[in-house]
Amino acid sequence: MNSKPDEKEDILGAAESVLHDAAARLKELLAALAQSLRPFPAFLNMDSLQVVELEPPLAPTTDHGCVVVLPEGEICEMDLSLMPGIQGIMDIDQVERFTELALPDDEYIVYAATAIRLLSQELRRRGG
Repeated sequence: MNSKPDEKEDILGAAESVLHDAAARLKELLAALAQSLRPFPAFLNMDSLQVVELEPPLAPTTDHGCVVVLPEGEICEMDLSLMPGIQGIMDIDQVERFTELALPDDEYIVYAATAIRLLSQELRRRGG
C-alpha cells in the first residue's frame, strides 16, 4: 500500500495549520502593541489621521492599495480622498475610508511582521 499521498496531505495540512496559528498569534501581538502606543502615530504628520502605512520588504502577491495598521491593530486598506472644504475656513477637507482586508495567512504574516517592526521601533523611540 502506498502511503505517499497520505503523507503529502498530512504535511500540507500541518503547514496550513502552522501558518494559521502564526497569523493568529501575530494578530494578538499586533493588537497589544498597537494599543500600547498612545497617542498612536500620525499619518504623514496629519494629527487628524492616526495610522501607520505598511510597505513590506517582501512584495505581496496582490496589490491592496495603501495598507495601514490602525490604533486597535487591524490591518486595513485606506482610501484617502481630498475634497473642497468650507471656503475661508478650510480650503480642502479629507475623507478617509478603511476597508478591513481578508488576507490569506501567508500575506497577513508579511504585513503583520512589518507592522510589528514599525510599531516596536516607535515604542523604542519613545523610550518604552
